[in-house]
Amino acid sequence: MTIYTIKDQDQFIDATRNLGNKDLDSIIPDDIYRTGGLPKILKIFMGAKVMLQSNIDLAKGFFNGNMGFITDIIWPHFLRDQVYDTDISSVRIDFGSDGIHLIKPIPIQFLAKYSYGTAERRMLPLILSWALTVHKRQGCRVDHAVVYLGSRLFAAGQAYVALSRGRSLDGIRLEELDCSKLTGSIPSNGEALDEMIRLRDIL
Repeated sequence: MTIYTIKDQDQFIDATRNLGNKDLDSIIPDDIYRTGGLPKILKIFMGAKVMLQSNIDLAKGFFNGNMGFITDIIWPHFLRDQVYDTDISSVRIDFGSDGIHLIKPIPIQFLAKYSYGTAERRMLPLILSWALTVHKRQGCRVDHAVVYLGSRLFAAGQAYVALSRGRSLDGIRLEELDCSKLTGSIPSNGEALDEMIRLRDIL
């Protein structure tokens, strides 16, 4: 198996201060969430499980959080590796029931550190994604999931969010199960439940 290390392409777009002797890398945020979700370095290979870090095509359902497996790596100019920073590959990803789709490098602009202005990063909008937190999966659906429902659940509603990510029960496997974490220690609000029933009867 060949593992490719993909490096991003960063550049200055709108400088509000002179860089002087500073290197461009020194003013680029280290936090991926401050660079539009695009990583500085990405290691990919055939079969790698990855997650989209950007909304690619909302009409087709390809948005931040979608996961799939790399089925093909396509280099520009018929290359077999990244020779220059501009030589960022495209990849075909199998998104399961959503099909196989081509994902290309995208540019995203963001604020540089220390008020130096605006920078731009061009990179594949992907990260490796062998496991995810429940919080990250909120709002997304998956065909298959191994769900942890053990003693380390720490917030109300985590179990519901985790279980409701699957499209069917056949695609869900429970790693651990602590039933006390599913019911919680606080009793239901009876008045709220009565009000919900009353409202349903009106409709």
